[in-house]
Amino acid sequence: MPNIATTDYKITGSKDAVISLYKAFQKLSEENNTDYFWLGKLAQEFSIDFKEKNICVRGDVCYFDYDDDSNVLSFMTETAWDACNGLFWEINSILDDELSISYRVTECGLDVFYVHDEGSFFPEECCVSADGKPFDNLLEEPFDTVKEAIEFWCEKMNVPQGTRSEADMIDFIHNYRYSEDYTYFYVHPFMFE
Repeated sequence: MPNIATTDYKITGSKDAVISLYKAFQKLSEENNTDYFWLGKLAQEFSIDFKEKNICVRGDVCYFDYDDDSNVLSFMTETAWDACNGLFWEINSILDDELSISYRVTECGLDVFYVHDEGSFFPEECCVSADGKPFDNLLEEPFDTVKEAIEFWCEKMNVPQGTRSEADMIDFIHNYRYSEDYTYFYVHPFMFE
């Protein structure tokens, strides 16, 4: 079983192009009776021979929503190892390059954390993976800044940062020994493309 990458997308651009993609999502959703559908079906909807073009479609759209007022199509995919951005770039090409594609990818098993933002959709600097006492189950929870993530950990653990730099503090947090074996807290800074 591959590691699962979760990718949040925000698609803007010409109204016609965004609506065209949204209508394809709606059609596939209706066919499956759920918002969940295979990316290969989306490729087929746009007559893309993903095998011939060597485009990865190993995953699913698992949520989508369209905001007509702001003309933003928001959706999330779950894919193997990394985002399947090649498919959306190919769809954009078919739609005369009228889409603006922003995304945030998280996959902690392979330490994949990056953002491509053509708007102001994903300003957060990092995300946190944590579980066990005293943390809530945080699965790639975004934080505005690394500093805020560190402050959150310090508050929960009642441990001051003292004179440690952010980098030293992240190392300290990642190497901290908790009283329960299953407790963990990792700060994952995003790489911005």
